[in-house]
Amino acid sequence: MAEDAGPSATLDIGNRTGLRPNAVGNYRTRLIDAGLIEASGHGRVSYAIPGLREYLTSHPNRH
Repeated sequence: MAEDAGPSATLDIGNRTGLRPNAVGNYRTRLIDAGLIEASGHGRVSYAIPGLREYLTSHPNRH
């Protein structure tokens, strides 16, 4: 997600990670429940914590 400029398509996340759609969905649910990401339209998610994308992209060894 950090490499996307805005909300990420879950399909793109699956393609980049090689995960099956059900696995992406499971991680999506867990990250939403943890408050790290939020739904951002149909099939899209974005970071729920302000500045998280910038932090992850400026500290590449942390993700």
